[in-house]
Amino acid sequence: MGRKNYAKKRLLKTTGKGCFSPKCSQDLTYTEQEVLNLLTDEFMTPKQIQQRRNISQQAVSKIICSLRKKGAFNSGIAKVVKLQRTIQPNNQKIRLHGQEFNIKILHQDHKYNEVLTRSNTIVSDGNTIRLYKNSVEVYSGHSFYADDVQKATARSLVYWNRFFARLEHDLKVILVKPNSQNIKLVNQHYAETNNEFSKECERKGDNVRIYSKEDGKLWFVVDNSFNMHEAETLHPKTAKQDMEGVKAFMNDIRETPVTMSDLRGVLKQSMEVNQETASGLNVIVNYMKSQLPQKPKEAEGLGMIPSYVG
Repeated sequence: MGRKNYAKKRLLKTTGKGCFSPKCSQDLTYTEQEVLNLLTDEFMTPKQIQQRRNISQQAVSKIICSLRKKGAFNSGIAKVVKLQRTIQPNNQKIRLHGQEFNIKILHQDHKYNEVLTRSNTIVSDGNTIRLYKNSVEVYSGHSFYADDVQKATARSLVYWNRFFARLEHDLKVILVKPNSQNIKLVNQHYAETNNEFSKECERKGDNVRIYSKEDGKLWFVVDNSFNMHEAETLHPKTAKQDMEGVKAFMNDIRETPVTMSDLRGVLKQSMEVNQETASGLNVIVNYMKSQLPQKPKEAEGLGMIPSYVG
């Protein structure tokens, strides 16, 4: 009996810290669901929620405390349901991660300097933010899964638009403005999970790293961190386009499976055909040369004798 109570208390303690439960959203009252949406979708502070709903600060705090106990809200800015992004997919998925942003601050309040004075590095919703006098750097702590590159990119954009809005509120700055070009994405990694080539490299103990000929930067690796068997493109400028090419190549192989021996055979056959073609062309060229008119013997070494010379 004591062991059962201990297990129950441990479970309650774990879910209270923010672990996702499928029944979580069903257990929320209408008021709790509305406050949760204001916190995570509109990034309101408890003070703003108090004004929006015209209730006391104590009532807001009580609702937020209840959301945490039910496992619907963690200490970050996201609903707990988003923690599912760390679950490993069962098939080939694109995982976008390792994003880094350099952002020029368009406007800052005096409170930003107070934050900067206290610390030049903060962590928000798992992301690391480095603060500078006129700019900020954001290092992503999130992964975005999808069936293809475009969908993974689109999901990340939805998240970052919301996160930057919250960051503006927290830092008392303006980072996003229409038609402004102050946000620069300087790094991002695209990986195909559960990749067969990565699994084969893991089995053989091969370490594959390919560098770009243009600038010598690393653009492709096979990686098994988190036991996800990933084929990853990570060039700062071309990672997205590179993954589109890698994905298309891998899909072609999946539709028509071939072994390395098959590939070697195809290459050998291609080389033999090329050699035969070259030999045939050489015979044709020599024959055509034999059909060309010959120079007069007396003109050899002096050039052709003009017809008007007597």
